[in-house]
Amino acid sequence: MGKVKILWLTEGWAYDTDKEIVPFLSQQNEYDITWLVIGKDKINDSGNYRFVKLPYSYGDFRTCGFFKRTLREVGVKGFDLIYSSFHGFPFYYLALLCEKRKSTPVVHAAHNVIPYPVWPWKLRLAVKCEFRWLSHFQMFSKHTARWFKEHYPTKSFFYAPMVVKDFGEVRTDNYKFDESKVNLLFFGNIVGNKRLDLLIDAVTSLPEDVQNKIHLNICGKCRMDEEAFVKQIDDCKAISAYFKRIPDDEIPELFTKSQYLMLPYQDVAQSGPHMIAYNYNLPVIASDIPGFAERVDDGKNGFLFHVDDKQALMDAITKATQLSSEQYQDLKKSLADKVRDTYSLEAVSKRYIEYFNSIIK
Repeated sequence: MGKVKILWLTEGWAYDTDKEIVPFLSQQNEYDITWLVIGKDKINDSGNYRFVKLPYSYGDFRTCGFFKRTLREVGVKGFDLIYSSFHGFPFYYLALLCEKRKSTPVVHAAHNVIPYPVWPWKLRLAVKCEFRWLSHFQMFSKHTARWFKEHYPTKSFFYAPMVVKDFGEVRTDNYKFDESKVNLLFFGNIVGNKRLDLLIDAVTSLPEDVQNKIHLNICGKCRMDEEAFVKQIDDCKAISAYFKRIPDDEIPELFTKSQYLMLPYQDVAQSGPHMIAYNYNLPVIASDIPGFAERVDDGKNGFLFHVDDKQALMDAITKATQLSSEQYQDLKKSLADKVRDTYSLEAVSKRYIEYFNSIIK
């Protein structure tokens, strides 16, 4: 029997999720993978993929013809399996389902599953259509897998989390860190559900003796009222804010010089910053929502607090400041063991391989 031919279709925004998995799977003797990355902007990263520039907006009817031509050019009917890390609503999946062989399974990477209040109506409609039109799915967290199984019991899926995200070694020295304090990091685009307001409120409300032991760096592009956060921080010396897009080469500095990543979110599907933290063996202080609770063993490799509860967040930060150096190192060792067994490239790839082999006829 020859190699299984896989067509891997990645939308530009999902490249970071696929960039390690695809090369690793390509090294397996059983797979022959053709990888297309489709998007508006070219990916600034070398790799064994073909970049295809998207010439129209997704709502443009001409996009349907573009997807059909692209799929025909790559010989979509000749593949045994198609993996799709893509939305492209409304025409992408219509074109794919028309052009592929009927017997070829399509595995949709379901980055969006549970409809949160912040979702725009187009995303809600796209996800609903994807779940109705397709038959095979990947879930990136256990709680979305449970939700999906309950709501779509006849559909086939597998669970495989995101792989830890590596941005290399430290190459910069651009941020404020105090080695005598516990350095906390809030990282990523700032939107309402991430509850930065709650975190600032908690830090500024800590007793003076605790506040003097910590320093919080807020690093990310603000998509809300930036001035409101500046006013909330006021003259608190325990907080530094960098409201900007953080370049990739500055990420290692932030994640290696901090002691905890702060995740005070009120909802989440999967978190990119969480996987960056785990790559750099950085424990987290996170809300106890399902997306974090399944990844954090409270008190063993990080800390959890009750969602939207300022006092609980203050208590978690206080606990973190009370750990001895030895206890903190035990925390990091436990985290490293969990990452190796669950979120490493080898561990995650094994889940893909098992599922792919189970559905290929």
